[in-house]
Amino acid sequence: MKMWSKSWPLLCCSFMRIHASSTLASSSAFVVPSTAAAFLPSTASSKFHATAHGRYPSGTKGNKMTAEDFTDGPSTSLDFGMDPYSLEARSLTESLGISSEHHDLLSKHAELVVEWNGRLNLISRKDCNIEVVFGRHILPSLAIAALPDFPLPKNEDGSFPQANIIDVGTGGGFPGIPLAIIFPESNFLLVDSIGKKLKAVEEIVSELGLENVKTHHGRAEEIVDDPIDGRKQKNSFDICVGRSVTSMPRFCYWIQDLLKKKGGRNGNEEGRLVYIIGGEVEESVVSRVISDVAIDELLQCDGASDKRTLILSASDVDKVANESGERRHKRGPGKKNKKNETSNRNAKANDDGEWNRSKGGWAKKDNSVKKNRGYEKFKRYGTH
Repeated sequence: MKMWSKSWPLLCCSFMRIHASSTLASSSAFVVPSTAAAFLPSTASSKFHATAHGRYPSGTKGNKMTAEDFTDGPSTSLDFGMDPYSLEARSLTESLGISSEHHDLLSKHAELVVEWNGRLNLISRKDCNIEVVFGRHILPSLAIAALPDFPLPKNEDGSFPQANIIDVGTGGGFPGIPLAIIFPESNFLLVDSIGKKLKAVEEIVSELGLENVKTHHGRAEEIVDDPIDGRKQKNSFDICVGRSVTSMPRFCYWIQDLLKKKGGRNGNEEGRLVYIIGGEVEESVVSRVISDVAIDELLQCDGASDKRTLILSASDVDKVANESGERRHKRGPGKKNKKNETSNRNAKANDDGEWNRSKGGWAKKDNSVKKNRGYEKFKRYGTH
């Protein structure tokens, strides 16, 4: 029975992750193979229809999908959709050691993201439904939990220690919120420069009842400059997570002052960067990664994601940042150069020394000109 429970996620994935060919974009439809259909949940709570492509989005009729179900053709997001209430989803989260209670919160999180995405653009609005949010955004976030010693090595009693984790460029709350749900003992700081997204994230966090999440509106590289909390935040995080925010060299430049340094005030502990990314990665990063693992491998499910996770130590983050060519941009007007300002003013003055090009102009004093006070013919009469 134990062997069956461990292999169940793999069996589900092998049957369910059957990819369609390019004929999906045509008018022909695909029908669920009978072998795969045997593993589909039959409960009323199931909100999707399995297909040869993996999932059908909510609202499709029957077990068939045609090109009419897409507005601009097939989207890769649909390839990775998964109903959080399905047996397959629960099997995957259970294989990661996630409790049923936390799975329910993750499902609610997916619903809240879809709700808020109708008001503002948290994620891409194309194909935004509960299946896509869970399969495309939440599951890859949860995959990080399968990394060795994440977020920190367990205590002797098997419990997780308290870790300080920062999510830079959180957007709609990924991967920060899913991780905060399954690691309630750790502290999370979600950072984004777009205020309206953070407002939505704060509302979602409140709806989920998470007390271990805080937000910061601003740029990551400016956190340590804060006159109140900057000193506390500098080199104070065990883990920094991010998900396809920008190029990795630039991202490393942003966060270099946030991770704990080896031999610093936090002892010999060294922080780590865990970055979810797809596509090509710069050679300066590849040569320094501690680990490069596909999301599929972490979830033990082929076709679950097209992304992978890269891990860098804080010292390697510093090296990549130094080679990135990025520089801090000064903000505000800055200090005025009084010497240059005076020389420019003198250069613009006319021959009479008059300054007529600005409001409140001045004129050079000329003592040879008789003052006109208006009482030259005034006579004083005395009394006798």
